[in-house]
Amino acid sequence: MILDASVGVEIALGTESGRRAILLLPDEVFVPELFVTEVHRVLRRFRARNEITDGMVSAARAFMTSPALTVLPVHHLEDDLWRLSAAVSAYDAQYLALARASGVALMTRDKRLGSHTNLGVQILLVD
Repeated sequence: MILDASVGVEIALGTESGRRAILLLPDEVFVPELFVTEVHRVLRRFRARNEITDGMVSAARAFMTSPALTVLPVHHLEDDLWRLSAAVSAYDAQYLALARASGVALMTRDKRLGSHTNLGVQILLVD
Protein backbone atom coordinates (compact mmCIF):
# COMPACT_ATOMS: atom_id res chain seq x y z
CA MET A 1 0.00 0.00 0.00
CA ILE A 2 1.06 3.57 -0.65
CA LEU A 3 0.58 5.84 2.33
CA ASP A 4 0.12 9.55 1.74
CA ALA A 5 1.20 12.30 4.13
CA SER A 6 -2.33 13.08 5.31
CA VAL A 7 -2.55 9.62 6.87
CA GLY A 8 1.12 9.52 7.77
CA VAL A 9 0.78 12.58 9.99
CA GLU A 10 -2.17 11.04 11.82
CA ILE A 11 -0.33 7.77 12.39
CA ALA A 12 2.87 9.56 13.43
CA LEU A 13 1.01 11.68 15.97
CA GLY A 14 -1.01 8.75 17.29
CA THR A 15 -4.38 10.36 16.68
CA GLU A 16 -7.62 8.39 16.72
CA SER A 17 -7.72 8.56 12.93
CA GLY A 18 -4.13 7.33 12.80
CA ARG A 19 -4.93 4.40 15.07
CA ARG A 20 -7.83 3.41 12.81
CA ALA A 21 -5.58 3.67 9.74
CA ILE A 22 -2.92 1.41 11.29
CA LEU A 23 -5.48 -1.37 11.54
CA LEU A 24 -5.95 -1.22 7.75
CA LEU A 25 -2.27 -1.25 6.80
CA PRO A 26 -0.72 -4.33 5.24
CA ASP A 27 2.76 -5.56 6.12
CA GLU A 28 4.38 -3.60 3.29
CA VAL A 29 3.87 0.17 3.23
CA PHE A 30 5.53 2.41 0.66
CA VAL A 31 5.89 6.17 0.40
CA PRO A 32 7.52 8.49 -2.14
CA GLU A 33 10.46 10.59 -1.00
CA LEU A 34 8.12 13.58 -0.94
CA PHE A 35 6.33 12.02 2.04
CA VAL A 36 9.07 13.05 4.48
CA THR A 37 8.99 16.67 3.30
CA GLU A 38 5.21 16.88 3.49
CA VAL A 39 5.05 15.39 6.97
CA HIS A 40 7.82 17.73 8.18
CA ARG A 41 5.88 20.71 6.79
CA VAL A 42 2.77 19.74 8.75
CA LEU A 43 4.72 19.03 11.94
CA ARG A 44 6.45 22.44 11.70
CA ARG A 45 3.09 24.18 11.27
CA PHE A 46 1.52 22.32 14.22
CA ARG A 47 4.57 23.01 16.41
CA ALA A 48 4.63 26.71 15.50
CA ARG A 49 1.00 26.94 16.63
CA ASN A 50 1.81 25.01 19.83
CA GLU A 51 -0.67 22.31 18.77
CA ILE A 52 1.92 19.59 19.44
CA THR A 53 4.88 19.24 21.79
CA ASP A 54 8.55 18.66 21.04
CA GLY A 55 8.08 15.09 22.29
CA MET A 56 5.29 14.52 19.79
CA VAL A 57 7.51 15.87 17.02
CA SER A 58 10.31 13.49 18.04
CA ALA A 59 7.95 10.51 18.06
CA ALA A 60 6.52 11.49 14.68
CA ARG A 61 9.97 11.88 13.16
CA ALA A 62 10.96 8.45 14.49
CA PHE A 63 7.95 6.95 12.70
CA MET A 64 9.13 8.41 9.39
CA THR A 65 12.45 6.59 9.64
CA SER A 66 11.02 3.33 10.95
CA PRO A 67 11.51 0.11 9.01
CA ALA A 68 7.71 -0.03 8.66
CA LEU A 69 7.98 2.45 5.76
CA THR A 70 9.85 1.86 2.55
CA VAL A 71 10.73 5.11 0.81
CA LEU A 72 10.75 4.84 -2.98
CA PRO A 73 11.90 7.20 -5.72
CA VAL A 74 9.45 8.40 -8.37
CA HIS A 75 11.74 10.15 -10.86
CA HIS A 76 11.56 7.18 -13.22
CA LEU A 77 7.77 7.67 -13.42
CA GLU A 78 8.07 11.10 -15.05
CA ASP A 79 5.66 10.38 -17.91
CA ASP A 80 2.94 9.18 -15.53
CA LEU A 81 3.62 12.08 -13.15
CA TRP A 82 3.07 14.51 -16.00
CA ARG A 83 -0.19 12.87 -17.12
CA LEU A 84 -1.57 12.62 -13.60
CA SER A 85 -0.70 16.22 -12.74
CA ALA A 86 -3.31 17.32 -15.29
CA ALA A 87 -5.97 15.96 -12.91
CA VAL A 88 -4.39 16.36 -9.46
CA SER A 89 -1.60 18.36 -7.85
CA ALA A 90 1.98 17.46 -8.71
CA TYR A 91 2.34 16.31 -5.10
CA ASP A 92 -0.66 13.96 -5.26
CA ALA A 93 0.55 12.72 -8.65
CA GLN A 94 3.62 11.25 -6.93
CA TYR A 95 1.50 9.10 -4.64
CA LEU A 96 -0.81 8.05 -7.47
CA ALA A 97 1.99 7.26 -9.91
CA LEU A 98 3.76 5.16 -7.31
CA ALA A 99 0.54 3.29 -6.52
CA ARG A 100 -0.10 2.64 -10.22
CA ALA A 101 3.45 1.46 -10.86
CA SER A 102 3.41 -0.77 -7.78
CA GLY A 103 -0.08 -2.15 -8.41
CA VAL A 104 -1.20 -1.37 -4.86
CA ALA A 105 -3.83 0.86 -3.26
CA LEU A 106 -3.30 4.40 -2.01
CA MET A 107 -4.44 5.29 1.51
CA THR A 108 -5.37 8.92 2.09
CA ARG A 109 -7.51 11.20 4.26
CA ASP A 110 -7.78 13.73 1.41
CA LYS A 111 -11.41 13.63 0.26
CA ARG A 112 -10.63 15.55 -2.90
CA LEU A 113 -7.95 13.04 -3.87
CA GLY A 114 -10.23 10.19 -2.84
CA SER A 115 -12.91 11.44 -5.24
CA HIS A 116 -10.73 10.57 -8.25
CA THR A 117 -12.04 7.15 -9.21
CA ASN A 118 -10.87 7.12 -12.83
CA LEU A 119 -7.09 7.28 -12.43
CA GLY A 120 -6.36 3.57 -12.37
CA VAL A 121 -5.66 3.41 -8.64
CA GLN A 122 -7.69 1.93 -5.82
CA ILE A 123 -7.99 4.69 -3.23
CA LEU A 124 -8.74 3.84 0.36
CA LEU A 125 -10.19 6.93 2.03
CA VAL A 126 -9.90 6.91 5.81
CA ASP A 127 -11.29 9.43 8.27
